[in-house]
Amino acid sequence: MRFSLGRWIGFVTVAESVGFLIPVAGMGICAAAGCSPWLTWLTVAVFGAGEGALLGLGQAEALHGTEVAVPVLRWVAVTSAAAAFAWMLGMLPSTLNDAGVLADMSNPAVWVAFGVGAVLLLLSIPTAQFLVLRDVMPHAVGWIPVNVAAWSVGLVATFVPGPFVDEDTSTAVLVTSFAVAGICMALMVATITGWWLRRRAAASPNPPPESETCSSLSV
Repeated sequence: MRFSLGRWIGFVTVAESVGFLIPVAGMGICAAAGCSPWLTWLTVAVFGAGEGALLGLGQAEALHGTEVAVPVLRWVAVTSAAAAFAWMLGMLPSTLNDAGVLADMSNPAVWVAFGVGAVLLLLSIPTAQFLVLRDVMPHAVGWIPVNVAAWSVGLVATFVPGPFVDEDTSTAVLVTSFAVAGICMALMVATITGWWLRRRAAASPNPPPESETCSSLSV
């Protein structure tokens, strides 16, 4: 079976859309329970690992049986861990603010810290996945910049609900608004990364595996 762009977009969009609801649900639970900023930070990061696991599973399933099939367990594990790390970084500025640690925006070091954090966030998932993808695809390093570009575009959608929700927003509205944002983000990321994968798969010297019985569970 050759790599299918439509299959990739479908699986990845659904997996990331549903997965994005996991950390959002964590935010809602913490907001309803009145958790401290740091407990919320930790909870959302743990729930973020669940998002990464679903994203990795959707991606691995889309690649299963193709010339660039990845080992599912390794792919899901690294994606899950990287997603938790990304959420920890992404939530840190707001958590510090909520905890009363106000950043001095006139200090150049603060801007450097924000910049480094943003770069690490964008590199986290594709770099972790590259360590697995390089074993099945030549020139897999391109996966990193393509994902950085895709997530840079996609993450913009997740910022849209921010100005319209606060601590008084109902859980239902909070989850719905971020769910829509998550679907938009997932579709953008899936489309951009799928386009690159289709080109790389076409150039891959590896034929699609004839037997799929155990390959998807190899580690």
